[in-house]
Amino acid sequence: MNTSDLVQYISEKSDISKTESKELYEALTGIMQEHFMKETALFIPKFGSFQVKEKPSRKSFNPATKEHVVLPKKLALSFTPVSQLKEDLK
Repeated sequence: MNTSDLVQYISEKSDISKTESKELYEALTGIMQEHFMKETALFIPKFGSFQVKEKPSRKSFNPATKEHVVLPKKLALSFTPVSQLKEDLK
């Protein structure tokens, strides 16, 4: 499912126009991005939680140059579904 499919589905399910659905989608994704940029967790009931985790720097090897390099630390987004969603997917 891509963005336009999701907007269409929201429009049909909630009985609102596609324009309003797109605005709702953009508002929701904007709010989520703001939370992630602040490195705070986001919990959506009956769905799951998103967390920003810090991955430490690590050593790596470049086989093309045969050089060892240190990769810097970075932030990664992780998702943990609620247990009911896990059960429903089995």
